[in-house]
Amino acid sequence: MSGWLWLTTLAVSWALFGIIWVIQLVHYPSFRYVVDQFQPFHRHHTASITRIVAPLMVAELLLSVLTAYQTDFHWSWSLPLMVVIGIWLTTFLYAVPLHNSLGNVRSEAAVTSLIRINWVRTALWTLKAVWVSILFALRH
Repeated sequence: MSGWLWLTTLAVSWALFGIIWVIQLVHYPSFRYVVDQFQPFHRHHTASITRIVAPLMVAELLLSVLTAYQTDFHWSWSLPLMVVIGIWLTTFLYAVPLHNSLGNVRSEAAVTSLIRINWVRTALWTLKAVWVSILFALRH
């Protein structure tokens, strides 16, 4: 596997790791404190974070497919791909519907559910960043 692919995979993995932890520990909990003007706040959050995360998630998916393919789908590089698929499923089956709900009406139950389901994504992105780093370290 080429050096640019390794470094790009590491960079994207750790960028998403950092973003998800800030979202999980700082931003989503702030949803509990914003009552007045919640809908404009939520629209701003959703639009802003999507501009940052969506390109990274697409790049991560493409990089994961490419690295798995280039390694003949060796289990060590299929694992990150499976993790990314898990992240996408969790995002689009759970997190996006919760955001859509919150976009219509602020609900403490929806905020709590969003924080809980986001722990799954946080754990998966953490696992992926650490695993890719281990693979990188073993390669060098």
